[in-house]
Amino acid sequence: MSDPFESSRRKLARAEEHFVELQRKITEFTQVDPYTTVIEPHPEKPDHEVHKVKLTTPLPDSIGDITGDLVYNLRSALDNAGYAVAVASGRSSPKNTAFPFAGSVAQMANSLVRSKDIPEQIQSLFCGFEPYKGGDDLLWALNQICNGDKHKMVIPIGTGLVRVGAKVRGRGFFEMPDPHVWDRTKNEMVLITFGPKTEFKYDFDFRIFVAFNEVQIVDGQPVVRVLHRLGRKVQRILVGIEAESRRLGFVK
Repeated sequence: MSDPFESSRRKLARAEEHFVELQRKITEFTQVDPYTTVIEPHPEKPDHEVHKVKLTTPLPDSIGDITGDLVYNLRSALDNAGYAVAVASGRSSPKNTAFPFAGSVAQMANSLVRSKDIPEQIQSLFCGFEPYKGGDDLLWALNQICNGDKHKMVIPIGTGLVRVGAKVRGRGFFEMPDPHVWDRTKNEMVLITFGPKTEFKYDFDFRIFVAFNEVQIVDGQPVVRVLHRLGRKVQRILVGIEAESRRLGFVK
């Protein structure tokens, strides 16, 4: 007997392959030192100097492409599960079997129109996963990521991490952001500003990571961490759909 959820399992497995490839690509990008430290005059105080970290290597297009493929497979795994249950319940060539993402709980009724060929019990199960903003926000974000521009939704983000006991020694005036914040528009981060006639040495620990951009809920969060959580969430949802379908007798 064929497995009605085989297509969903293949989509999930493909997403896992993309995840491994994405991790490799991001590691390659961050290990080439895609940034440099620069010293610039203060824009308003010519006798002050600003020390910054600037991104000098553009993010490879492949990172956005792989992210897009990965999230598409995750969402497709959910849609394919709905189709599998509809067919297993006796529907012939069902057309409306999409997983019902919605903008809010009030919009769920409209979203379920796209799932009307799925048994009502499974539709109720879908609603229980709260795939809407204000419900399971991370699950809702999956659909937003899928609908986004794949080349604008991921960007390199620098986060300054000042170590405990960071070395800033010398004499004279200095000021330092707390916390350090990456300027997305300029692809840079101010480390420290020195006044005139200062003598300082400093040592900061920071890292560059790739984050989601302009995607509500996950904006600014590391791509790898978000996608790992989404993969596990989709896997749990698929297990729940299969278990309920078997309990109700739609799937043997």
